[in-house]
Amino acid sequence: MMKILLHELEKAKGQALPLEGFVDVKSVRLDGTETLTDVRFSGECHKEADLVIVTGTITGIIQAKCAKCLTPTEYSLNVLFDEKFSEAPVDEESDIHFFHSGMIDLSPYLVEAIVLELPYVYVCKEDCLGLCPTCGTNRNEKQCECKNERIDPRLADLALFFEKNKSDNK
Repeated sequence: MMKILLHELEKAKGQALPLEGFVDVKSVRLDGTETLTDVRFSGECHKEADLVIVTGTITGIIQAKCAKCLTPTEYSLNVLFDEKFSEAPVDEESDIHFFHSGMIDLSPYLVEAIVLELPYVYVCKEDCLGLCPTCGTNRNEKQCECKNERIDPRLADLALFFEKNKSDNK
């Protein structure tokens, strides 16, 4: 749990306090095929008037399977973090978060930043060819001989007509 104690920040007298540590990602809901490891926050906090400003970077490793070919792949997580906090009540529409009792627990805000940066779909490479829908061969590794041509059922009779014409013209 990463916390900022306001009295420590006030002792710093305008100086930025460094913040560093692991982020607890147990509460991040994953789809079961991905894992987050070595998630760290590195940054600082400082006080400006009534605001506490926290900036830094969240880094880590995402291990997931490619959505197209199911190859296990590692992705780098690199999230910029910049949040403002105030002890004075703030409007719900504001980007400033309210805190009380002289302490800010950064954990939920760090987790939220991570979740917002997780890719919707993981792919091993931009031009991944995926698996053959007929035989299951990974088309990145070898080409299969399956015919996966799909004809719109509304045009199937037209395709038969053209095949018949080709054979009649020979």
